[in-house]
Amino acid sequence: MRKLKRAGWPFISFLFLCIFIEPEMHSYLFADQKTLVFSTWEGFEADKCASIWLIKRFIDKNAIIRFFPKGEFISEGIPFDTPDAKLRRYQNMSTYESILKSYNLQDPKLVYIGKIVHDIEINIWEKKIYLETNKVQNEIQKIITDSRNNNEVIERSCKYFDLLYMLLQ
Repeated sequence: MRKLKRAGWPFISFLFLCIFIEPEMHSYLFADQKTLVFSTWEGFEADKCASIWLIKRFIDKNAIIRFFPKGEFISEGIPFDTPDAKLRRYQNMSTYESILKSYNLQDPKLVYIGKIVHDIEINIWEKKIYLETNKVQNEIQKIITDSRNNNEVIERSCKYFDLLYMLLQ
């Protein structure tokens, strides 16, 4: 009881709110934690699939990915993988790498996956640097080709990158 007194009423009040507050009120407590919307043009490639995985696993697990027809102005959300977006491919950086940089993600496994994506996306005409590059590129292309819709591409490619992430040392 003595420790509880030291904690004081602010702690007890917070505890009371956490335990007894109405479920509908939780959205007011965490109003600043809204689900992010990321928007891009239709169509998939390894870089976009890896970028969506990165967004959904390491930036916002509930992120919504919106697709716009190619060439259309992105009117909502955080644009990515389009020519005018901040989160896009540059001459020396894939979209995935620009997201890593922008969100300051430094996990060595994420960085290594970024190097593979870079090898696929930026190092197009050169000899591939990483042994995994061709396998990753082929597997993602197969997922894109064999999937029936955008949601299936996202789901299957996210599972693929989950496995790749898990297998990296």
